[in-house]
Amino acid sequence: MKLSKVLASAAALGLAVPVMADTLELRVVGDGDAASVAGGGVVNVYIQGRIQGATDDGLALWGANLSDAGAGSFDVTGAVLDSPGGDIDQFKKNLGLTNPAGYGGTAIGGNLIQIGGGQNTIGNAGPTLFPVGTVATDVANGSAWVDLATGSIDTSAAAQDIVLTLDTGFANTLAANTGPVFPVNAATVSIVGDLTITIGGGGTDLDFTGVASTGNHNANGSFGGGDLDIAIDASSASKPGYIEPRQFGAAGNLYVRVDFAEAITGGSVVSNPALGGLTATPNGNSLDITFAAPANGTCYSFDVTGTTSASNSVGVGSSDTDFCICYQEGDINFDSFVNASDRSVVTQPANLFNTMDAIGITGPQVDLNRDGIMNASDRSIVTQPANLFNDFTAVTCP
Repeated sequence: MKLSKVLASAAALGLAVPVMADTLELRVVGDGDAASVAGGGVVNVYIQGRIQGATDDGLALWGANLSDAGAGSFDVTGAVLDSPGGDIDQFKKNLGLTNPAGYGGTAIGGNLIQIGGGQNTIGNAGPTLFPVGTVATDVANGSAWVDLATGSIDTSAAAQDIVLTLDTGFANTLAANTGPVFPVNAATVSIVGDLTITIGGGGTDLDFTGVASTGNHNANGSFGGGDLDIAIDASSASKPGYIEPRQFGAAGNLYVRVDFAEAITGGSVVSNPALGGLTATPNGNSLDITFAAPANGTCYSFDVTGTTSASNSVGVGSSDTDFCICYQEGDINFDSFVNASDRSVVTQPANLFNTMDAIGITGPQVDLNRDGIMNASDRSIVTQPANLFNDFTAVTCP
């Protein structure tokens, strides 16, 4: 007998109370709740749930099937999924009730069927072997995503991108906290997110050929127009990057360009901490990344994820941190002090707003008030006593 029918029968013993159904949202994500990660090896997988508009006492039962909705129809039965522990263990045999193959689902036709389980809402204390657990209340009850099943899948044999997708979901919620027998109600299940695992070309920082900070820079003190690239080292460490000392206004955008070895047709990027207006636009062999002016003295890690080549079959980019930039005011003249001497350097007409990332290099200048024009208005910002360079010299890329 299917798990859903077994639990439905058990629920009947719990004196089900007819109320408006709750909705259990389910999704599949990777590390860091990412919707897209690089494949080619073992990938961590998380099935998460949350009850929206919850009016009851939490999850009593849940289940769903897992398959690959990608073009390659990858066999996902090698995925090893289990409870993450804690309250979720109450949904596993013998504490709870699952299908015969266990909490991680039954392998059928390349798919995993009926992952999940139910709690001991019937208050069974024996002599049967299961369920015998204590019902945990308020599981997945609220806006926060909760891990319902965790594990991994080996994607080494995959030839095309994998799209891990849930379907045929079912759920019950606790109608009241009465115990040891708990009334339950059938819940609506909504699948709200898949996990894309990119295959081929993905997986390391070396997927791209270069990274550069590009926008709002201008060479040689000239005003208006012209960009000057500042290269970012993204070739070695897990979070490589550079520190760019400069003063920031309160509005406007900054720009970074990520270059690849072949033409790019689509891509995405995420930052930590999150940046407003963060977008990634394909442009030939590059992604043009735009984001709102960052907080001064803060380091940002950027992940380039879910990027595809012109052939639309080769994934590039990775789910780990690809590069890092620290934006800050700093020691412009590199005399080991952040003081008025830096102001005198940066306000000289020949050196208007230098941006330097190495000793002895007088680099591009910057549009401090983010009005799109390099002019005296920028100088007036940095010369105000209240804006005298704060010391962020100890800040480093994580």
